[in-house]
Amino acid sequence: MKGFVKFLLKHHFTLIFLVLQFISFVLIVNYNKTQKVIFINSSSHISGIFNTSVSSVSSYFQLREDNIRLLRENTNLRNLFLKNYKLRHVPNKELLDSLYLQNYRFISAEIIQSSVRKTRNYLTLNVGAIQGVRKGSGVVSADGVVGVIKVISDNYSVVLPIINTDCKVSCRINRSQYYGSLTWKGGSYRTAELLEIPFHVDVEKGDSLFTTGFSSIFPTGELVGWVDNVEKKEGENFYSIQVKLSVDFQSLRYVYVVDHLLKFEMDSLKVKLND
Repeated sequence: MKGFVKFLLKHHFTLIFLVLQFISFVLIVNYNKTQKVIFINSSSHISGIFNTSVSSVSSYFQLREDNIRLLRENTNLRNLFLKNYKLRHVPNKELLDSLYLQNYRFISAEIIQSSVRKTRNYLTLNVGAIQGVRKGSGVVSADGVVGVIKVISDNYSVVLPIINTDCKVSCRINRSQYYGSLTWKGGSYRTAELLEIPFHVDVEKGDSLFTTGFSSIFPTGELVGWVDNVEKKEGENFYSIQVKLSVDFQSLRYVYVVDHLLKFEMDSLKVKLND
């Protein structure tokens, strides 16, 4: 208390000056129309800036929660796509559940670790066996094909992305319907190569590429990318085709694991062929 009194005695002239300044300011604003308008406009502007800043900060912290909510909604919508269902050959049935057998289902996931600058890149997801993920399942995003599940644990999984030199994806040129094998040989994480397309096929820059659905990994029609450059190399029978990938792996964060529900049945047929 003594310290406070000492402070007042030491700075009483400054404090009295500030109080008088404040009173003068209030009187000027209240009894002068021009100054009052200026004050109201200025305070509104400052208040607007402050409220906008607070709102922006609040929105930033809310963004992750909103993204997760949207991811769940998109997952539910993807699971309703008709292409993920296989038509049952049962006559005289009208119900969707009776006519169609679900072939694929999607599990939403978040990437918690990734690499894009290596020749053997990997992605780690925050879902695993407990969430229904199985080894060999495909992984896609809202922009297109991402890769294949390589390793799983109870709550995590590791993805072999298409920007890994060990990953190959069967895809089809949408305009001509010819298909080949997409491979990545290192370098830019935005480009890959399409192999096994013969010279007689009409291929142009800008042609879109989609998954064929031949394997039990991806549904038919998942976007892979677009033809970026086409070359005929002497002494070869196939084009050299550069592909711009639809997925930007540098900014990729949320994905969907593609669970092929009939995969075991398909694989068992292949085993019988080898018996």
